[in-house]
Amino acid sequence: MFVLFTSHGALRRTADAVRGELGGRWPLLVQGEGQRDQLLRRFREAGSAILLGTDSFWEGVDVPGRALRVLVLAKLPFKVPTEPLTAARLERIEAGGLNGFAHYLVPNAALKLKQGFGRLIRTRSDLGAVLLLDRRVVTKRYGAMILEGLPRATRVVGDWADVRGACEEFFARHGIGEEKAVEGGRGR
Repeated sequence: MFVLFTSHGALRRTADAVRGELGGRWPLLVQGEGQRDQLLRRFREAGSAILLGTDSFWEGVDVPGRALRVLVLAKLPFKVPTEPLTAARLERIEAGGLNGFAHYLVPNAALKLKQGFGRLIRTRSDLGAVLLLDRRVVTKRYGAMILEGLPRATRVVGDWADVRGACEEFFARHGIGEEKAVEGGRGR
């Protein structure tokens, strides 16, 4: 399972919160606690690990096959508007009479989300579930634009019980039990 964050703070808080909960059932690999390539190698080899990452794991990561069945995206990957390069670009766009949020931040977030989504399906035989935890994708007007750029997939909007049930049903249809989805198809 990959869990991708947009901030290091959220990543650290999550790592601290889940470390004890896992009870050694699955290796927890956390960006910042090893080199990126080393973490990816350990993730592939384990076949049953949970990797928590930020920006550098949203693109350019290839884990085809059974090692990755679940991708959790904590938030929509909007650029920070006060970051100097982003602020300059927004200023230039707005000086041209356009809305920087609509013409730069939303399309950029849609592209980055698509790249994040692409971590899961790398080959024709890959399958899995993507959990997008940011409700703005369904509560804000720009959410539809962001979703339309994603690959076709069944979408479930609801509470955790609804989402978990849909995931269990999906994996059962494909002969993968819930724990096997997390554990790369190997079982406990």
